[in-house]
Amino acid sequence: MRIRSGVRFRPQQAGWAVVLLLAALVMPALGPGNALAAALAVVAAYLAGRRLDSLSGSVSMLGAGILVAGALRLAADPSGAASRWLLDVLLVFAAVVLPWWWGRYRMLRTAQRRREHEVVAANARLLERTRIAQDMHDELGHELALIALGAGALEVDANSTEHGRRAAADIRERAAQAIDSLHAIVAMLRQDTSNGAAPLVPAGESIQALVARVRTSGLQTDLEQVPAPPGTPNPPREVQAAMHRVVQEGLTNAARHAPGAEVHIGIDEGKDPVTIKIENRRTSPAPAVGTGGSGLAGVAERLRMLGGTLEAGVHGQDFRLVARIPRSSRLPEPGPGTLALGPAPVDGSVATELADVRRTTRSRQWATALLPLGLATLLAGILVTVQVLTVVDNALAPSAYAQLRVGQARAEIVPLLPAGGLDGPTPMIAETPAPGNTTCIYYQARNGFLDFSTDMYRLCFGHGVLVSKDHLLPRNEG
Repeated sequence: MRIRSGVRFRPQQAGWAVVLLLAALVMPALGPGNALAAALAVVAAYLAGRRLDSLSGSVSMLGAGILVAGALRLAADPSGAASRWLLDVLLVFAAVVLPWWWGRYRMLRTAQRRREHEVVAANARLLERTRIAQDMHDELGHELALIALGAGALEVDANSTEHGRRAAADIRERAAQAIDSLHAIVAMLRQDTSNGAAPLVPAGESIQALVARVRTSGLQTDLEQVPAPPGTPNPPREVQAAMHRVVQEGLTNAARHAPGAEVHIGIDEGKDPVTIKIENRRTSPAPAVGTGGSGLAGVAERLRMLGGTLEAGVHGQDFRLVARIPRSSRLPEPGPGTLALGPAPVDGSVATELADVRRTTRSRQWATALLPLGLATLLAGILVTVQVLTVVDNALAPSAYAQLRVGQARAEIVPLLPAGGLDGPTPMIAETPAPGNTTCIYYQARNGFLDFSTDMYRLCFGHGVLVSKDHLLPRNEG
């Protein structure tokens, strides 16, 4: 379907364009007295607003309906066509334009909520992918480091054959390459976003079990723990998982950067915050906390979300990692920089995207409101103009009407009459038969610009004398 304005409709929406056009045409033809037609026009316009997403197409249909209705009025009866068409426009505004606007407003709001849901869902998927990438880095990196450590132990074992040492060296080098590749892959999967996604709790593995497993791989590890006072409740699972991650990452770094060096782990749960200190003699450059893809960076961020801190650096010949975690920490509620619109928190970039969605919706809503506002302003301007012209040319004040007396000469009462006058009453006036052989002139019964009365006065003259004066009322007033 193609309109002269150049607006194109998708095939599935062409029907709703026709419905809107018919509503704008049928409503004036049937008039306000047909309640069923008015109700159908309201429902049809509302549904067209909900389904027809082209604003220019909707405006074209409504404009075409109003113009065609005026042309039909003019062709049917030129006399009084302007006033009747003005009433038609008022009917279309009330029964078609306003329901269409409300339907379109609801459509835009629904589209906004759907888009917001899509943005939040995409953010949730992104956070889950980031979490999986981090956990993959932590777990696989730890295991690969232990494989490299075990291979290194075989490589230097005096009881190993030359072939065995070469195989162990090859395994160690391949494990180191796998760790580097893992870092690169995770760096691509991770996004530069801080989130509060709950960490995965290791499957039933305690810190003691982790240390015991590492020892079997050949890493010399010393664990010293200060337990919490009796009666102290266990830390939340987020804190326990973070403690496990700190120890795991410390052992992973020691296995990779200080193979063969003894690792000392001290855990003090007797105070708040819980303190974890891991030290080892370094044999290669120490890892940097802020490096992209580094496990230490992930641990530092996890502790930050729990209100804790992580310190990692070189102290003399040793590399030291110190973590402090409040015992009662839990993941924080979303703050001013986040939006809690779904199962996962929304970071600042997504909040910006949501703000853009809302800004676009408001812009489209304002553009939609311009039609009823513009039409209402135009109608108000026309009505004011008509009122002014009516009062100036065709309105007879009640005080002047009261001074008129049947039998007065027309020349005598001309000074009391307006300059104009109407040849007949408006369609809504109930008129009684006029005296025979008289010429009647009709006036609006209004007393100033702010009087919008629909009553009329009829003055009938015969042989230059006022024969009758009648006060005509609208039909519904008898």
